[in-house]
Amino acid sequence: PNQVSATRIFLRGLAITLPPILTLVILFWILHGINDFVVQPISWAVRSCIAQAVVQQQALPAEQLVRPDGLPALPFRERQYLVSKEQKKTLLEQLAQATPEVRERETILVREQLKHVAYVQFDSLAVPYADYVEVYDRLGRDKMPRTATGVYMELATTRNFQPWFHFTAIAIVISIVLVYSVGRIVTHRLGAWFAVRIGSFVTGVPLVGAIYTSVKHITDFFLAEKDAKFRHVVAVEYPRPGVWSLAFVTGEGLSECIRVAGEPLVNVLIPSAPIPFAGYTMNVKRSELLELDMSLDQAIQYVMSCGVIVPTPVPTAATNGVTEPPALPGQSIRPAF
Repeated sequence: PNQVSATRIFLRGLAITLPPILTLVILFWILHGINDFVVQPISWAVRSCIAQAVVQQQALPAEQLVRPDGLPALPFRERQYLVSKEQKKTLLEQLAQATPEVRERETILVREQLKHVAYVQFDSLAVPYADYVEVYDRLGRDKMPRTATGVYMELATTRNFQPWFHFTAIAIVISIVLVYSVGRIVTHRLGAWFAVRIGSFVTGVPLVGAIYTSVKHITDFFLAEKDAKFRHVVAVEYPRPGVWSLAFVTGEGLSECIRVAGEPLVNVLIPSAPIPFAGYTMNVKRSELLELDMSLDQAIQYVMSCGVIVPTPVPTAATNGVTEPPALPGQSIRPAF
């Protein structure tokens, strides 16, 4: 039996394991981007709304409270806390009435009461000491929020949505609902008018407008419901005659180029493997394009796989004992338009 070398065995193992690994890496990269730019901002907005509502109910203006002179220190804050005038008076009287024999025990009791009535100041507001401690235990001193709203944003996670998964699920659902709602709105005349106005405003901003326009054209090509003649997958002889490259028809050619060429031109994007959205944009004569029986999805798979995934079977033909080169997928000597 033929001996299989260690190198060949390793390459076989690599061929089996690399596709799922790369798939996971790409999926992780996509999910990481969605988390950073969609889930996290929406989660922050949800927590902020909850915190704004809770802070109005739980926090008090710091000016209504007083310093705890004469009262025991509290964990994490020492004597850097506030109490109401009434509570301070009551607790001081409780300590004053204690005899020396029970003063230590009374001090402990007063400290326990303070944990439920004391407040910690954040600028002009003060939050209950118990809420402060709950956040402090989870985040530590260095990561403690600097505002009362920040404290309740953290508490919104632990109290309202204990597992972080709940927040993530809510953010994803909200994202889907928002995207669907925008789609519903722009299907109406007034919504479409607003979308055009917003697009015109963004387009007019220097630098931002150029980036926005380019991105919009690309997304419109792959996602928008536009004329089918601009959603064709074609083959064009590039970079030299006899070498065929896959291309996407993206629009009509430049008018000046059409005038010089003396015949219709179209814009095509010749993608660079393995990234289908990067490549070269060219004006090509319509008569020189070969239409392919291939969908956009199939073309993207073809480019991303560097030609490994071929949408249609590639037949071969033999003539006079000589094997001819494989025919192009969907080849039928006919112009694209």
